[in-house]
Amino acid sequence: MHIRSSFSVRHVATGLALAFASAFALANAADFTGRGVFNFKSDSGCPFGSLAAAGDCNRLALDDADTRAALDGAAHAIRFTNTRSYGEKTIVGDVLLQGSGQARSGQRVPLTFHALLSRSGTEWSVSSHAHSPVGDEFGDIRIDPYQVIVNDGSAERVVLTPAQITEALAKPSLTARLANVLVQVNDNRTGGAKDADITIGLGLSKASKSVARARFHAPGAKGRELAEAMQQGNWTLELQALSGQIPRQVVQRDLFLYGLESQSLLQPLLQRGFRKNEKLVLGATNGKGYVRYDGQQREFAGADAAARAFLQDSFIGLVLGWQQQQPLPPQQQQQQQALKTKADGR
Repeated sequence: MHIRSSFSVRHVATGLALAFASAFALANAADFTGRGVFNFKSDSGCPFGSLAAAGDCNRLALDDADTRAALDGAAHAIRFTNTRSYGEKTIVGDVLLQGSGQARSGQRVPLTFHALLSRSGTEWSVSSHAHSPVGDEFGDIRIDPYQVIVNDGSAERVVLTPAQITEALAKPSLTARLANVLVQVNDNRTGGAKDADITIGLGLSKASKSVARARFHAPGAKGRELAEAMQQGNWTLELQALSGQIPRQVVQRDLFLYGLESQSLLQPLLQRGFRKNEKLVLGATNGKGYVRYDGQQREFAGADAAARAFLQDSFIGLVLGWQQQQPLPPQQQQQQQALKTKADGR
């Protein structure tokens, strides 16, 4: 990999995030080769402020050694090149851009645009979607105006433009809206609980099936920014599968994206995916990171980097981090007040 600017790189082998600096920062360009996950600067802000070092919260991933990418920050262009022929449709890389939009309530909300690039035979295909912690349509979209270009060795074409990305964030497609209806996010905070705690379900309303639960805990963290909460050195991020039907390929790619696939403790999870009720926990005690799975715990220096990446890059993480920094909804505040009144005997 040749670097001519300032970028962060999440190394899959270690799960550690490394910061690079160069005297030629104005060039703002880089070429990437080799399987890995690379972060670069977002001029439009990051979901949770200082959670990302130096604002490096945009992401570029390469899933195999046959894919190359060139980033030109000055021209706002990302070029992917791959000349290999694949026997079946295969994800070879992705682009994730961070931004924000104004909800109809007037509140500014973090938004993420995610594009998956695949190859089938020698043909490119792109699928994309938006992440937001609340369901709405958004105005005043702020996101870096990148275009994404693909090249098969003989010709190149633009597959995503800044206008398409902005439109996807502002006005979700019918498919995206249907997905929002089918994905149910439940706020589990009750009885005075302060930890961010959500359950993800699939299906319509009462017919939905719970598939995952996520929790973030840091003593005294309520109301603080996530970065400040994690800097205290005592926190946990817990993911629990509530179904054994989470696709194995999804689990495998997430372990790759968040620097966890090389952890020996997680090899059974990498090979077979989640079993129902299994938990994966990242955390730190007095600043010392660890990973816990299947009743076992190991030291893991990359726990902080992996958790930060998950919280800002994934849909579940975005919702969890947003909830951690938001007050309880009025209805739940009323429920908590009623419980307190009852406990006080009033």
